Parts: sequence; C-alpha cells; structure tokens
Amino acid sequence: MQQMRPESLRECLLTRERERVTIRLGASAATCSEPPFTSAPPELKLWSWSWADYPVFNRSVLDQDVERILRWYRARGFYDAVVQDVSIDPPAAAQGSPCRSASCTTHVRVLIHEGEPVRVSSVDIDGLSAVPPEIQGVLRSAVELTPGARFDEFDYDRGKQALRDALRDASYADVRVEGSVAIDPLLKRARVQFQVEPGPSYVFGELSITGQGSLPVAPIRFAAGLQPGEPYRPERVEEVRVEVLALGAFSSVEVREKPDRERRQMNLALAVTPQPTDALRLGVGLTSGASRRSETGDLETIPQWDVHLFASYERRHIAGTLGSLKVEDRPRLIFNAVFPNPTEPSLGNIVSLRVHQPGLIESRTDLFGESSWDYGPDPFLNFTRSDISIRVGARRGFFARHLLGTFAVQQDLFVVADDPGNVTSDGSPTPSSYRYGFLQQDLKLDLRDQSAQPRSGSYFALNTTEAVQSVLSDWTSLRLTPDLRFYMPLPFSSTLALRAAFGALIILDASSSLDDLSRRLGPSSYRLRGGGANSVRGFLPGELGAGTQGGLRRWESMLEWRVRLGSSVTAVTFVDLGDVNDEAAFRFDHLNTSVGFGLRYYTLIGPLRLDAGFRILDLQRVGPDDAFEAEASTFPFTNVPGALHLTIGDSF
Repeated sequence: MQQMRPESLRECLLTRERERVTIRLGASAATCSEPPFTSAPPELKLWSWSWADYPVFNRSVLDQDVERILRWYRARGFYDAVVQDVSIDPPAAAQGSPCRSASCTTHVRVLIHEGEPVRVSSVDIDGLSAVPPEIQGVLRSAVELTPGARFDEFDYDRGKQALRDALRDASYADVRVEGSVAIDPLLKRARVQFQVEPGPSYVFGELSITGQGSLPVAPIRFAAGLQPGEPYRPERVEEVRVEVLALGAFSSVEVREKPDRERRQMNLALAVTPQPTDALRLGVGLTSGASRRSETGDLETIPQWDVHLFASYERRHIAGTLGSLKVEDRPRLIFNAVFPNPTEPSLGNIVSLRVHQPGLIESRTDLFGESSWDYGPDPFLNFTRSDISIRVGARRGFFARHLLGTFAVQQDLFVVADDPGNVTSDGSPTPSSYRYGFLQQDLKLDLRDQSAQPRSGSYFALNTTEAVQSVLSDWTSLRLTPDLRFYMPLPFSSTLALRAAFGALIILDASSSLDDLSRRLGPSSYRLRGGGANSVRGFLPGELGAGTQGGLRRWESMLEWRVRLGSSVTAVTFVDLGDVNDEAAFRFDHLNTSVGFGLRYYTLIGPLRLDAGFRILDLQRVGPDDAFEAEASTFPFTNVPGALHLTIGDSF
C-alpha cells in the first residue's frame, strides 16, 4: 500500500492479528469507513498479554477478506486495484492441515497493486432554483467534493448529508437529496451530480408535553420558549431540550419532531422524566487541593487536602413546583499540605443548604439561595476559623446556555477564635474576625466545541464583586477576575491551549477595628494568591509572588500543548508565567516563569492529573533589584527548583 494507509483497511477485515498493547499518537484508532484513509497517526505496538487469545486462522474467511480489500479500494476510488498475491506461511495452514509445531502461528502477506484513482471531474447540484440565491451559495459551499480530488464514497455520502443539513437549517424540514455518479474507468474521471428537492419551508407548530406527572406544565413550556409560527431550525429543537433539562427537575428530556406536511409546520413532542422526589446520599470522598467559594467564583489551588464523609438529602418538586432543597454535611479529616503529602490531620466540617426555584420570575431564570458553614483550619495559614456565608441570587442562560449570567448578594461572617493556641503556620498574627457583604456579577461565554477535553473554540469569564463599608461589611472594595481561554486543534489529535487570567482587589476603605494587614489587603479569604496545579506550576499553592498572606494584583498566563495518547491518556508540555503583588499595581516584569510536562488519565470522575513544573531561574524577576527567592519550593529529595502536583481535574 502506497497511496492508502493499511490501518483503516485492517479494521475492515475479519482476519486479525493477536491483540497487542499499543501506544498511539492520537485520540482514536483508525476505522474501516471513516477518514483519514491516506494517513494515520504513528503507533507503537509493544507486547501481547499472556491471557490474550490468538484468533483462529480460517482460509475461507481470508478469501472473503480479499474481496473486502477490493471493495474497500473501490470505495476509495481505486477501480483498477487488484490483489496480486496472497502468501501464507506455513503453506500447510492454507490447506487446513493440523498444526503440529510448537507455536502454531500463521503469517499472511497480501500484495496489492493500487493503480491510479478516479478523480472528480465536476460536481453539479440540480434544483437550486427552488431556493433563494443566498441559500444557493450556502449549498454550494456545503459540498466538500471538488474537481481534481480523488473520488471517495465517504465524501460523496457526506456531501448528500451536508446538503440535507444546510436545507434543514434554512427551514426546509422535508428536504430530499439524491445523487448519482458517472464514472469513466478509462479516463479515471467521475462526474458527480446531486438532485435537491427542498420542498416547502416549515414553521414550528404545536408543542406537546408528556411525562411530567403532577408537576406544572407552564414552567416547562415557558422554558422551552417555542413560539408557533417561528421558522423551523434544527438548533432550536436542541435548545428546547437543553433549556428544559436545565430546569433541574428532570432526569431526561427527549424531543421528537412530528412534521405536519399539510400545514407545513413542525410539531414537537416533548417527553420528560421527573427526578425522584427524595434523594438521600451517603458516602466517602477526597478533595485534592482546590477550592471554589461559590460555583461562579474562580477556582483556587490550595495547599490542603482532605478525606471526608458526606451525607446529603435533597427534596425535589417542593409544593408541586420544580424547585428543590438540598442539605449536606461533610465532616473532614484535613491535611495541611499539598496532596498527597500526609501531615498531622485536623478536624473540620462543612454544612451547607441550597434552595433553587426555576421559572418563578422569568421562564429561564433560576432563583437560588445557599448558605454554608465551614469550620476548620485556614487553607493557607492553618489557623482555626469559622467561615459562614449566605448567598441569594438569580442565574439566566442565553443562546442555548452558551452565555450564562449570574447576579447575587452575599454576606460572609469570618470568625477567628480568640485563643492563644490558635496561631498561623508562618508565625504572623492571626487576622481579625470580619463581616463582608457584597454584590456579585458573573458572566461566562463558552464557545468551545466541548467542555471536557476541548479541541477548538474559546471561553471567556468575568467575575466582579462590590462592597460598601457598613454594618454588613468592614470594607469598601471592588474585585475583578477576568479569565480568557483559547483552544486550537493541531495534527495528531493534539491541541494548543492558551489561558490569560487577571485579578484585581481594590480596597477603597476599611474599618478601623481590623488589623493592619486586613485593612490593607482586604478579607483573608478573598485575597489574590497564586501557584499550584491551576496556576503557575513551578510554585506550590500560595508561593507565587506575595506569598500565602495574599495580594491585591495577580496575572497569570498558561500555554499548553496537549497530545492525546489513545482515548484515555493525554501528555502535556507547558509554559506558565505570572505574579501576585501586594501593592496596587501589576508587576508584568516579574515573569516567574516555569516550564514542565504532565500526564492526564481520564476517568469517570474526571482526569487524574500529574504535572511537574520547573522554575527557570533567569526568568523569574527581571528587575535589577529583584533576586530569585531561594526559599521557594524544590522537587522532593532534590534541590531542583520547582513543584510536583497530583490532583483531579484539568488545568483549564
């Protein structure tokens, strides 16, 4: 095989080799009927496990495989392809003789003469006059077959499907697309012709809802947001499913199209399955060094991990509505170190309560209220405190929930016990107890092709909070944390990922009852910190820039090249830069550069991630008076400056 690659062809055959452990550079293996056919990602076949069975050789099956080879080549446009020879070693295997040797293995060699492929001479689309000129241009660009290209049945079938999809997107729900190919075997030319019958344009008609039981229909219908007479679009059908599922009251939502050809309208049948009314969950878990104060806040890497029990009870469909109430208790055994380093554990506990009610004030707006009490050691300074918060707000999705906006009011009460034995890990005074009440706005625009392991697209997030000094808050402050991420696909199922994130905590006024550091840097739990598995990975959590006490300005930049090694493993190389500053200005000349590599193993609970970040000593602080901070972390058992991170979840 010269023009085609054997990996896809092998998948079409019943005659198989014994399975071997294979390292493949790419996300998926070759398939029989899907491209690429002319290239394949590099792979290294290693060994066979002792328990792996040998496939039994069958000569009659091999004869059928020879016919499959010829059929596969014709599908790829090689109508002159022939199988010149089939050799079987030992020859006795071809005759069905009993095997009397020690190994009983058979080697098969198939010699193929490919010949020259048939190439596309022209592509015609008949029936375009029945649609507006602007749609005609869309249809012509939808077909990827081009004159001069090798004719392939896959591309031909994909062209027909592309025409159907383009017309359905333009409201022609009852479209018919046929095709024909005239092949000249002597000139090696193929004339491709598609026949399009768009039919009439459709509008949406009735929406029927079933399966809701005693739950009200109106919020479901409002969330669907479908207006009779609205032009038919397939993406609106998916939007209906997504928005109804986002209500949180149903375990499944199915939407079926029911065309009414007489009225030229598309009726939809929506079938929902309510979640159980009561849900009690008991279990044990592990949290690995990451904290998010609220589901809309930024994820922060912390030098702390825990093993915990949890018990939660959720009551759904409160008072016959789509609302729910959930209470959870999580007693924790806390280790004040980077995961998985063991230390003398401390006891802690988190009690939380959450209520949400969708569609009460607007069809797609979710009202929520949540409160929590977190008792235990501070993640960075290890003094014992109680962190109590109450949060009330509303969330609204737009554009099939690609854009998500949240507005909330939050009140925090941070209580530090006045105990001589309650000290910080770095010997500094414990911070004052405080009150912190603020408004919060959160916007997230997700344009990625998929949320898990994205290959292309972008993601933008902006979280802002505002506080005014009063009986509810000890500060007047403003906090902004924008986050931008970009993903670009590269060959061999690899991805180039870029993240740029900034943070600014602006303290305008503070209560005189606070300690000096809290007046200057703000509430301890909301200060900006860096380093760790989700930041500049050459530093442990809290080591970057200003250190564990936190700062007022932060910037981070992360560049990753992600290479898929099969379906479950990804190898990564990265460059991270960033800084945290406890002054009211960004320090972009403090690069704090680290480079490294890592592995991700994707499981049902998320990716298990191991990253090794190395600090580049000459690219830390580039100012003339800024020496490298030698007290920063080194790799275990070495003096190499850097940090090792083992955690759960992707870096970004």
